Amino acid sequence: MLLALTTLLVPAFLAGQPCAELIEDQLVAWKASPEVLRAPGGPEGGAVYRIATSRIGVWLTYHQPRGTHHQSLFRTDSKETVRLDYLDGCRVARSESRNPAPAPDAFTDEMLRMALNESPRLVVYLWSPHSPLSVDGYHEIAAAAADLEVRFIAISDASADPSYRDATADASGIPKLARRPLGSTELLFRDLAVHTPAILVFAWGEASAPLPGFRLRDAYREYLRSIFERSGR
Repeated sequence: MLLALTTLLVPAFLAGQPCAELIEDQLVAWKASPEVLRAPGGPEGGAVYRIATSRIGVWLTYHQPRGTHHQSLFRTDSKETVRLDYLDGCRVARSESRNPAPAPDAFTDEMLRMALNESPRLVVYLWSPHSPLSVDGYHEIAAAAADLEVRFIAISDASADPSYRDATADASGIPKLARRPLGSTELLFRDLAVHTPAILVFAWGEASAPLPGFRLRDAYREYLRSIFERSGR
C-alpha cells in the first residue's frame, strides 16, 4: 500500500519513539519522497517501512525491532547501504556496506531512469524461464502494451540460469533485449521480484503495486487502461 509521507504520517510510525525529531531530520536530508511502503518485519519483527526518495534507485528503510527502543535507518542504492543505528540517548552509530554488483548485462536503475525520462508511461514485466506461464505471458503483456501504445520493457529473473533462459527465449520468440536480468534497486524495493510473472506500471511519476500472475492480452489491457484512467491523463 502506498502512503503519503506528510507531517501527519511521519509521527504515525515515529510516535512515542525516542529520537523521532532526529530521524525525521535525516529523512529530509536524504530527500525522502511522498511514498512509503509497509514492509514485512523480517527476523527481528517490529515495524519496517520502505521510503522512496526523489531519485530513482535510492530507497530508505526505517526499522524499529520489536521489544526495543533502538531504531535503524538505512539508505540503499545500487552500490552501497548506509546504516544509522539510533541507540540509547539518541547516540548514532553509522556503518556502510557494499552491495553486490548486478550482472554486466543487467537492467539497471540508470536504464530505468532513462526509460522514464523518455516516456511518462512504462510497463515493466518480469519473467523466468523456470515459470512456463511467465514465458507465455510475455507475448500477452507485450501485445497489451502495444495496443495502448505504452512503452514496454521485459526483464528476466536474476536467479535464472542464463543458458536455460536463452534457450527458452529462443524457443519462445522472446527477443534478446527482454532477457536482461533484473539489476534495479528501484524495482527490487517495489517488490517486482516477489513473483514471476509480475508487472509494474509507471504513469506520470507514480508507480503501481506489482501485479503478479499470468493474464491474457485483454485482461492486461484493461488493467493498464484502468491505471492510466485513475491517473487522470
